[in-house]
Amino acid sequence: MKRFRLSFSNGIWLVDDGQNRMTFQHYPYLAFHDIEGYLYDDEWVPKPGMTVVDAGACRGEFSIYASKCVGPTGRVILLEPDPANLELAKRNLALNGNPQNIQIVQAGLWRERGYVSFEAGNTDTSKIVNSPVTTTVNTVSIPVESLSSLVERCELHRLDFVKMDIEGAEVASLEKLELLKDPFRPRFSIASYHVIDNARTAEVLEAVLLRNNYHVMSGNERHWTTYASTKNFY
Repeated sequence: MKRFRLSFSNGIWLVDDGQNRMTFQHYPYLAFHDIEGYLYDDEWVPKPGMTVVDAGACRGEFSIYASKCVGPTGRVILLEPDPANLELAKRNLALNGNPQNIQIVQAGLWRERGYVSFEAGNTDTSKIVNSPVTTTVNTVSIPVESLSSLVERCELHRLDFVKMDIEGAEVASLEKLELLKDPFRPRFSIASYHVIDNARTAEVLEAVLLRNNYHVMSGNERHWTTYASTKNFY
Protein backbone atom coordinates (compact mmCIF):
# COMPACT_ATOMS: atom_id res chain seq x y z
CA MET A 1 0.00 0.00 0.00
CA LYS A 2 1.10 3.56 -0.69
CA ARG A 3 -0.87 5.63 1.78
CA PHE A 4 -1.29 3.37 4.82
CA ARG A 5 1.34 1.68 6.96
CA LEU A 6 0.49 -1.31 9.11
CA SER A 7 2.28 -2.53 12.22
CA PHE A 8 1.51 -5.00 14.99
CA SER A 9 2.08 -4.43 18.69
CA ASN A 10 0.76 -6.12 21.84
CA GLY A 11 -1.96 -7.99 19.98
CA ILE A 12 -3.25 -4.89 18.15
CA TRP A 13 -2.87 -3.88 14.51
CA LEU A 14 -1.99 -0.22 13.99
CA VAL A 15 -2.80 1.68 10.78
CA ASP A 16 -1.09 5.02 10.14
CA ASP A 17 -1.15 7.37 7.15
CA GLY A 18 1.14 9.98 8.64
CA GLN A 19 -1.72 12.07 10.00
CA ASN A 20 -4.26 9.60 11.31
CA ARG A 21 -3.74 6.54 13.49
CA MET A 22 -6.24 3.70 13.90
CA THR A 23 -6.23 0.43 15.83
CA PHE A 24 -7.85 -2.94 15.10
CA GLN A 25 -7.87 -6.41 16.58
CA HIS A 26 -8.16 -8.03 13.14
CA TYR A 27 -5.64 -7.87 10.29
CA PRO A 28 -6.92 -4.86 8.29
CA TYR A 29 -4.68 -5.02 5.23
CA LEU A 30 -7.37 -5.89 2.67
CA ALA A 31 -9.78 -3.27 3.99
CA PHE A 32 -7.23 -0.47 3.75
CA HIS A 33 -5.96 -1.68 0.40
CA ASP A 34 -9.51 -1.22 -0.86
CA ILE A 35 -9.82 2.14 0.91
CA GLU A 36 -6.79 3.37 -1.03
CA GLY A 37 -8.73 2.55 -4.17
CA TYR A 38 -11.83 4.42 -3.01
CA LEU A 39 -9.69 7.53 -2.45
CA TYR A 40 -8.91 7.75 -6.18
CA ASP A 41 -5.12 7.87 -5.87
CA ASP A 42 -5.30 10.23 -2.88
CA GLU A 43 -7.26 12.82 -4.86
CA TRP A 44 -10.45 12.15 -2.90
CA VAL A 45 -9.30 12.04 0.70
CA PRO A 46 -12.26 13.43 2.72
CA LYS A 47 -11.72 16.98 3.98
CA PRO A 48 -12.66 18.60 7.31
CA GLY A 49 -16.36 19.43 7.50
CA MET A 50 -17.45 16.98 4.82
CA THR A 51 -20.39 14.57 5.15
CA VAL A 52 -19.56 11.01 4.09
CA VAL A 53 -21.83 7.98 3.64
CA ASP A 54 -20.23 4.55 4.05
CA ALA A 55 -22.76 2.17 2.47
CA GLY A 56 -21.93 -1.44 3.20
CA ALA A 57 -19.62 -0.46 6.04
CA CYS A 58 -19.06 -4.06 7.17
CA ARG A 59 -16.50 -3.78 10.03
CA GLY A 60 -16.33 -0.01 9.83
CA GLU A 61 -12.76 0.60 8.68
CA PHE A 62 -13.68 3.21 6.06
CA SER A 63 -16.04 4.97 8.48
CA ILE A 64 -13.33 5.21 11.12
CA TYR A 65 -10.83 6.58 8.63
CA ALA A 66 -13.34 9.06 7.17
CA SER A 67 -14.29 10.26 10.65
CA LYS A 68 -10.69 11.23 11.32
CA CYS A 69 -10.46 13.04 7.99
CA VAL A 70 -13.68 15.07 8.31
CA GLY A 71 -13.02 15.94 11.95
CA PRO A 72 -15.47 17.28 14.55
CA THR A 73 -17.22 19.57 12.05
CA GLY A 74 -17.92 16.70 9.65
CA ARG A 75 -20.23 13.70 9.71
CA VAL A 76 -19.98 10.05 8.72
CA ILE A 77 -23.07 7.90 8.21
CA LEU A 78 -22.15 4.24 8.78
CA LEU A 79 -24.75 2.20 6.90
CA GLU A 80 -24.71 -1.55 7.58
CA PRO A 81 -27.68 -3.97 7.72
CA ASP A 82 -25.99 -7.21 8.83
CA PRO A 83 -26.23 -7.59 12.64
CA ALA A 84 -23.00 -9.63 12.83
CA ASN A 85 -21.06 -7.08 10.78
CA LEU A 86 -22.52 -4.23 12.80
CA GLU A 87 -21.38 -5.83 16.04
CA LEU A 88 -17.83 -6.05 14.66
CA ALA A 89 -18.05 -2.42 13.53
CA LYS A 90 -19.15 -1.31 16.99
CA ARG A 91 -16.17 -3.12 18.54
CA ASN A 92 -13.84 -1.34 16.13
CA LEU A 93 -15.46 2.01 16.88
CA ALA A 94 -14.95 1.40 20.60
CA LEU A 95 -11.32 0.47 20.00
CA ASN A 96 -10.92 3.84 18.25
CA GLY A 97 -12.59 5.96 20.90
CA ASN A 98 -16.21 5.79 19.66
CA PRO A 99 -15.94 8.77 17.30
CA GLN A 100 -18.77 11.20 17.99
CA ASN A 101 -19.05 12.25 14.35
CA ILE A 102 -20.11 8.74 13.23
CA GLN A 103 -23.84 7.97 13.10
CA ILE A 104 -24.76 4.30 12.81
CA VAL A 105 -27.76 3.43 10.65
CA GLN A 106 -28.67 -0.25 10.70
CA ALA A 107 -30.10 -0.48 7.21
CA GLY A 108 -29.20 -1.32 3.65
CA LEU A 109 -29.11 1.02 0.67
CA TRP A 110 -31.77 0.53 -2.00
CA ARG A 111 -33.92 2.39 -4.52
CA GLU A 112 -36.48 3.43 -1.90
CA ARG A 113 -37.19 3.27 1.81
CA GLY A 114 -38.81 0.02 2.95
CA TYR A 115 -37.91 -3.57 3.75
CA VAL A 116 -36.21 -6.25 1.64
CA SER A 117 -34.94 -9.80 2.07
CA PHE A 118 -31.29 -10.05 3.03
CA GLU A 119 -28.81 -12.93 3.21
CA ALA A 120 -27.06 -12.27 6.54
CA GLY A 121 -24.08 -13.76 8.33
CA ASN A 122 -21.69 -13.88 5.38
CA THR A 123 -19.39 -11.02 6.56
CA ASP A 124 -18.39 -8.95 3.52
CA THR A 125 -20.56 -10.96 1.09
CA SER A 126 -23.88 -10.56 2.92
CA LYS A 127 -26.35 -9.16 0.41
CA ILE A 128 -29.89 -8.21 -0.53
CA VAL A 129 -31.79 -11.13 -2.04
CA ASN A 130 -33.89 -10.29 -5.11
CA SER A 131 -35.43 -13.69 -5.73
CA PRO A 132 -37.34 -15.97 -3.31
CA VAL A 133 -35.63 -18.92 -4.99
CA THR A 134 -32.28 -17.94 -3.47
CA THR A 135 -33.48 -17.55 0.12
CA THR A 136 -31.89 -19.70 2.86
CA VAL A 137 -32.15 -20.14 6.61
CA ASN A 138 -29.99 -17.01 6.94
CA THR A 139 -32.43 -14.83 5.00
CA VAL A 140 -33.90 -12.04 7.12
CA SER A 141 -35.93 -8.91 6.49
CA ILE A 142 -33.99 -5.67 6.83
CA PRO A 143 -34.90 -1.98 6.58
CA VAL A 144 -33.50 -0.11 3.59
CA GLU A 145 -33.05 3.55 2.75
CA SER A 146 -32.54 5.36 -0.51
CA LEU A 147 -29.94 8.10 -0.72
CA SER A 148 -32.68 10.74 -0.66
CA SER A 149 -34.49 9.16 2.30
CA LEU A 150 -31.16 8.86 4.13
CA VAL A 151 -30.63 12.60 3.69
CA GLU A 152 -34.04 13.13 5.30
CA ARG A 153 -33.61 10.56 8.06
CA CYS A 154 -30.20 11.86 9.15
CA GLU A 155 -31.14 15.52 8.61
CA LEU A 156 -28.12 16.08 6.41
CA HIS A 157 -27.30 19.59 5.27
CA ARG A 158 -24.72 18.45 2.72
CA LEU A 159 -23.49 15.22 1.14
CA ASP A 160 -19.94 15.15 -0.18
CA PHE A 161 -18.79 11.55 -0.61
CA VAL A 162 -20.58 8.21 -0.94
CA LYS A 163 -18.61 4.99 -0.79
CA MET A 164 -20.55 1.85 -1.73
CA ASP A 165 -19.74 -1.83 -1.54
CA ILE A 166 -23.15 -3.46 -1.30
CA GLU A 167 -22.79 -6.70 -3.26
CA GLY A 168 -24.68 -5.81 -6.42
CA ALA A 169 -27.33 -3.53 -4.90
CA GLU A 170 -25.40 -0.50 -6.20
CA VAL A 171 -27.43 -0.38 -9.41
CA ALA A 172 -30.79 -0.31 -7.63
CA SER A 173 -29.49 2.28 -5.18
CA LEU A 174 -28.82 4.74 -8.00
CA GLU A 175 -32.09 4.23 -9.88
CA LYS A 176 -33.54 7.43 -8.38
CA LEU A 177 -30.36 9.44 -8.29
CA GLU A 178 -32.14 12.34 -9.98
CA LEU A 179 -33.91 13.01 -6.65
CA LEU A 180 -30.61 14.27 -5.22
CA LYS A 181 -30.19 17.95 -5.96
CA ASP A 182 -27.57 20.48 -4.84
CA PRO A 183 -26.05 20.46 -2.23
CA PHE A 184 -26.56 16.68 -2.34
CA ARG A 185 -24.50 15.86 -5.42
CA PRO A 186 -21.69 13.81 -3.89
CA ARG A 187 -18.66 12.11 -5.32
CA PHE A 188 -19.16 8.36 -5.63
CA SER A 189 -16.64 5.55 -5.18
CA ILE A 190 -18.56 2.38 -5.93
CA ALA A 191 -17.30 -1.21 -5.86
CA SER A 192 -18.48 -2.30 -9.31
CA TYR A 193 -16.95 -5.75 -9.84
CA HIS A 194 -20.17 -7.57 -8.91
CA VAL A 195 -21.90 -9.51 -11.69
CA ILE A 196 -25.64 -9.06 -12.25
CA ASP A 197 -27.36 -10.76 -15.21
CA ASN A 198 -23.95 -11.84 -16.55
CA ALA A 199 -22.64 -8.26 -16.67
CA ARG A 200 -20.30 -6.40 -14.36
CA THR A 201 -22.23 -3.72 -12.50
CA ALA A 202 -19.74 -1.08 -13.70
CA GLU A 203 -21.34 -1.16 -17.15
CA VAL A 204 -24.79 -0.23 -15.85
CA LEU A 205 -23.52 2.18 -13.18
CA GLU A 206 -21.55 4.21 -15.70
CA ALA A 207 -24.63 4.66 -17.88
CA VAL A 208 -26.84 5.66 -14.93
CA LEU A 209 -24.32 8.19 -13.64
CA LEU A 210 -23.74 9.70 -17.07
CA ARG A 211 -27.50 10.22 -17.47
CA ASN A 212 -27.40 12.16 -14.21
CA ASN A 213 -24.71 14.55 -15.51
CA TYR A 214 -21.78 12.98 -13.70
CA HIS A 215 -18.28 12.53 -15.06
CA VAL A 216 -17.50 8.83 -14.75
CA MET A 217 -14.58 6.46 -14.97
CA SER A 218 -13.80 2.96 -13.68
CA GLY A 219 -10.50 1.43 -12.62
CA ASN A 220 -8.49 -0.44 -9.97
CA GLU A 221 -7.95 -3.94 -11.32
CA ARG A 222 -7.81 -5.72 -7.95
CA HIS A 223 -11.03 -4.17 -6.64
CA TRP A 224 -12.82 -2.69 -9.66
CA THR A 225 -14.31 0.66 -8.70
CA THR A 226 -16.49 3.17 -10.51
CA TYR A 227 -15.75 6.80 -9.70
CA ALA A 228 -18.19 9.62 -10.36
CA SER A 229 -17.98 13.37 -9.81
CA THR A 230 -19.87 16.45 -10.94
CA LYS A 231 -16.44 17.88 -11.81
CA ASN A 232 -14.25 16.65 -14.64
CA PHE A 233 -11.44 14.30 -13.64
CA TYR A 234 -8.89 16.11 -15.78
